[in-house]
Amino acid sequence: MTERTIHNFNFSLENEKGQIVVKGEISGNSEVPSLDDLKFNAVIALLNSIDKKNFGEVEKAHLFEEYIKEIEETMKEITIHDEFQGEIR
Repeated sequence: MTERTIHNFNFSLENEKGQIVVKGEISGNSEVPSLDDLKFNAVIALLNSIDKKNFGEVEKAHLFEEYIKEIEETMKEITIHDEFQGEIR
């Protein structure tokens, strides 16, 4: 039996002023260089935890739409390019 190694990946997102917007760590198994499969699993898990109604309850439905647009634009770019570490805002 082969033992699977648990990998950790630390990430952060800064705004235009260099301030941290979000920071975190994901852990899990990976079979792909740069832990890209682990990153996808984390994104999917986070997306599955979001409820559109929460934005509407605080009159921020426009934020939901902005996030969806940014996700769609990012997905379009990463499927076009073999390497993509950029920001498309």
